[in-house]
Amino acid sequence: MSHLERGYEQKTGQSLTLSNEYLSARHWLERSLLRLEKPSKEVEVKLGAGPLFSRESILEYGLIPEGAWKPKSDFMLNPQAKKMSEFIENILVRTQWQAEKTAEGPAREAVLEQGRNQIKDLFRQMVGEVPAQFEFQGQTWTPKDFAKAYFESFEGPMTQMAIHNDRKAATKFEKTPQGRKLITSLDKVEDTARRMLDKGEAVYLSYDHHAEYVDASSGIMSIRAFHIPTYARPATRQMREAFDTNSGGHAVQIVGYELDPRTGRVVKWKIRNSWGTKKGDEGHYHMYDDYFRAFAKSITVPSAFLPFIPM
Repeated sequence: MSHLERGYEQKTGQSLTLSNEYLSARHWLERSLLRLEKPSKEVEVKLGAGPLFSRESILEYGLIPEGAWKPKSDFMLNPQAKKMSEFIENILVRTQWQAEKTAEGPAREAVLEQGRNQIKDLFRQMVGEVPAQFEFQGQTWTPKDFAKAYFESFEGPMTQMAIHNDRKAATKFEKTPQGRKLITSLDKVEDTARRMLDKGEAVYLSYDHHAEYVDASSGIMSIRAFHIPTYARPATRQMREAFDTNSGGHAVQIVGYELDPRTGRVVKWKIRNSWGTKKGDEGHYHMYDDYFRAFAKSITVPSAFLPFIPM
């Protein structure tokens, strides 16, 4: 959302801070409800979201300005976030267990409806009632109407440019429920990210977050910055995929990069996170090339930018 805030300021000369808490709460609630209807492998329930899911959430749930709604608790921070995750999972498991033992029909639907109500009640108790309307500058808005009025340009089509774990694999397109997906090499993703930043485009990165190689105080994200025996370093992408050992995904915005003057290659990427200015280097992280090349998963690209992508 920081890109939307910055774009609004550039366009109007005024600042407008958006509520990350609102969007996170809606996304988490709706994904939890969706999990009741589908197997766990089809729907991942978690607080965070990748760039395309974040964008889809904005289009579906809208936006509200900061201060228009105040949750009951800091549900995005631990220990509250861990508690909620545990409680939601307990409801899901218990409900699905009972549903599987109940024949199709009204009785099974009653079990699922009870689970839905329990999840909604949990959110009301721990997060609060998420607003369907709010007041802003003397006018009543719904979140979707507000998003369309203030950030209409965000509705353009997007494509996820994902990294293929096999470096020798050919580039290919896929269609997903969230939009188009271009699967290509790490080098092409890195080159596209640079081109987009050079043109002033926002770059959203999805990556596997490995806190073992992150220093929260300085914002440094690097494997070689820490003393690790060579034999204990991260496995290759293909190995991690084969054994399903990747950590939870996370979405951030890349706001800049630094080149090695000798090689012309990226040394590090400047990352803007949603964890506030007290984390990292005044809210920014420095993702070095070894971390990026090990754990980057995809970037989100405006579909109109595709003709400029080197294939």
